Amino acid sequence: MGNGGDPKKLKAKIQALQLNTAALLKLLGGNENDRLRFWEIVKGITTPIEVRLVDHQIDIIQGLVTQVQTSIKALEKTAKQITAGGG
Repeated sequence: MGNGGDPKKLKAKIQALQLNTAALLKLLGGNENDRLRFWEIVKGITTPIEVRLVDHQIDIIQGLVTQVQTSIKALEKTAKQITAGGG
């Protein structure tokens, strides 16, 4: 299916994750507030890490864009020299 993944497989993975997460929360016992508190703790632990990962990926992308800009400028300079030289 081209460059992307199979949407049907992705939907199945998401549904499985939802069911497994729900089952995990039920295993924790307690009432709905206890389960919500647990979920908030998990989110609180993982969310800052996700932000750092995204921030790091953006830094990498910016570095790549800068490299491409530098290469294009060098290519442009070379093309001008070739044109000026009559080649």
